[in-house]
Order: sequence, then structure tokens, then C-alpha cells
Amino acid sequence: IVQKVEAQDIVMLKSIWGYHLDFKHFLEQLSALKEKNVILVNDYDYIYWNIDKSKYLPELIDIVNVVPTYIVSFNNAKTKEDVDELIKITIKNDDNTVFVIKPAISASGYLTFVYTKGNNNDCISDLLKHKDLDFIIQPFRVEINQGEISVISINGKIHYGVVRFPGVIVEKKDSTYVSLSEIPDLVMNHTESILNFLKVKFKSLPKICRVDFIKNDQNYELIEVELIDPDLYFRYLPKELLKQCL
Repeated sequence: IVQKVEAQDIVMLKSIWGYHLDFKHFLEQLSALKEKNVILVNDYDYIYWNIDKSKYLPELIDIVNVVPTYIVSFNNAKTKEDVDELIKITIKNDDNTVFVIKPAISASGYLTFVYTKGNNNDCISDLLKHKDLDFIIQPFRVEINQGEISVISINGKIHYGVVRFPGVIVEKKDSTYVSLSEIPDLVMNHTESILNFLKVKFKSLPKICRVDFIKNDQNYELIEVELIDPDLYFRYLPKELLKQCL
């Protein structure tokens, strides 16, 4: 597509599965589009900011409740014991027992593992094989069995929610549509705070955005913000709402 487009053409990033497997090349392709003055949805600055969870999630800690996120690098690890020790050091002050480990730049559950303190964790071998990647570690929330709640905004306006069961670390189930009135107030407030943050940071609002939350006791925590190629779950929407969103 880089060869075909011209200045002022509009490109929407869709179905870019696997970009995280070679994200450096992906970013190079974006730079080539930018040099040709191609308009990108979402805008380039949003994509650059959103690609690495280890960098953008810490920016949001003072804005909303973010699931605790620890950053770990296995670059200097030579053995599985080295990897395990680095994980133990990283989470030693966290009282949780079960954690989720995934690359800081990832999608579709790629290299996402469950790690349990005190167990022989099979994921250690895979982490050693991919030690060139940066990883994040987050506490496992049992409420994930009830699904993630995602809020979708289009042109800066919140339109609806979806309860998702991605099936990465729990059973995959069909997603369900959630109307605005059914979205918990705290989730709506968090989403609005994130949109306000983005507006201040980028001087504009994203064209499309999905924000994913997980329940933790009576609270809701941000898992991630999706600005690169968010699934907007149009297939679950009532027809009238779908018309409004298109």
C-alpha cells in the first residue's frame, strides 16, 4: 500500500494482524506513509504512542485506575533460572499469587502466559527464547471469567460498550453488546478521563478508540487502550446504532 498511495489519501489500519511480530518494519512503513503526506486513521502520533504498553500505561496511572503493571527485561538472562529469578524480583512486593506475563508490544494474546508464585511455570522456557523482547507483568484478576468490559468511542464520542471474552487465558465466549446506560458509571468516568487526557496530549481526539477494563472487587482497572487497529465489534450492534457509527 505504501507504493500505491498518494499525498492526502486516507489510510485506515485494518486487519494488520502480526504487526507486533515485526513492529520495527511496521513503524518503518508508517514513516514511509507519513513522508508521502498520507492521512492515517488513527493519526501517526496516536499509533507511535499506543504501540508499547510499558510506555503508555505508566502515563495513565494518575488519570485512572490502571491494573498494576511491572516492566521486566530478560536480555541478560542466560538460563531459565535467570528468567525465573528476574520475575521473582520484579513481583516480590506484590501480594498476589497469580500473574499474567506478555510482551510490551503485542496483540491477539501473543506470548501471553499465566505465572504462579511457587510453581514450576512452563512459560519460563518460552520467555527465555524471546528474551530480546520487553515484557510486562500484571496481577491475574479472577473477574476475567466474567469478561472484560470495553468502551468504544468514534470521533471522540462514546457510543457503546462490549463485554469481551478474548479466550487467551480463560474460556473464549461470544461478546455481548452493552448500551451506554448499562456501562458502569466508574467505567464511563474512566473512559471520559482517558479521552480528555488524549485530547490534551495530542490536541485532538482519536477517530476510533477502544478502552478495555477488568473488574477488581468493586473497582474497575484499565487493561489497555486500543488505538492501532481496535476491533469495534460492529457485528454485535443494533442496526440503528450501527448506522449512527458508520
